[in-house]
Amino acid sequence: MDERDPFPRRTATPARLVPWFGELARTLPGLARSYGPGAALDARTRERVIMAVTEVNGCRYCAWIHGSWQDFLGDADEVAAEDALLAYARACADAGRPLSPGVLADVLPPAALASVRATVAQIELANLVGNTVDGLLARLTRKRPFRPLDAAGELATVAIALPLAVPLLGLAAAMRAIDRLAPPLPEIEMPPAGEANLLVHLLAEALPTYLATAPARVALLRLPVPVAVALRAGRTAATIRIGRQRVVVENGVAADALMVVEGEAGPLLRLASGALLEELGHVRVRRS
Repeated sequence: MDERDPFPRRTATPARLVPWFGELARTLPGLARSYGPGAALDARTRERVIMAVTEVNGCRYCAWIHGSWQDFLGDADEVAAEDALLAYARACADAGRPLSPGVLADVLPPAALASVRATVAQIELANLVGNTVDGLLARLTRKRPFRPLDAAGELATVAIALPLAVPLLGLAAAMRAIDRLAPPLPEIEMPPAGEANLLVHLLAEALPTYLATAPARVALLRLPVPVAVALRAGRTAATIRIGRQRVVVENGVAADALMVVEGEAGPLLRLASGALLEELGHVRVRRS
């Protein structure tokens, strides 16, 4: 950083942008996969990585956009690799350049590693551009030296980024609105202690993850009439009843269940948590 410049954050300069553009070019397929079905890096973990980098760089625009996205997606379950993953993301942000991802090789598969690297590069570039906006504002308000050539470069950066930034800010505003509309997750109701079967217990553990997203809570918890769906794994069955801001998990197949989903316990639980994509072939749906 230029010690003569009182602006405390890194802004976009060719020297700072080139390494990150190179990293993004090398890992672009990983970035595309991280936003698609069956992503190696789940959306909630991706947003934690983004927020870790943004906290280091201090970009208020990215913090607002991705904070909205994080609230929209809900709380993430902690994963074994997360501490190392977030430490890597922060170290790259501190260094101001991509670092060797070797430290993550033991805890992440190659596809997830590529997504992490691409995510760090993408948000680092966004942070630099966002900080450049504030840096230009600081020049215009004389809070930092007004250097015409530097100001012109910053203005060009802002102009190029603006067509992408405006839709992202609009999307973040929409996600915040949906999150405000979403009711809180109620306590999941179960049979008395000692009476609930194993599938009921497992579903009660999985449902908060599925209902963490704001759209799921808006769509399901605000149903005017509770809807019942039964799940059967082997000889064990349970019914999920949801609506009117209540979630109830019962033993067996309820008489009013709209459908019965049958299959092995593992795929059924991933279905209940919203994470089943590649294993849909292992379950079948039978209307009751």
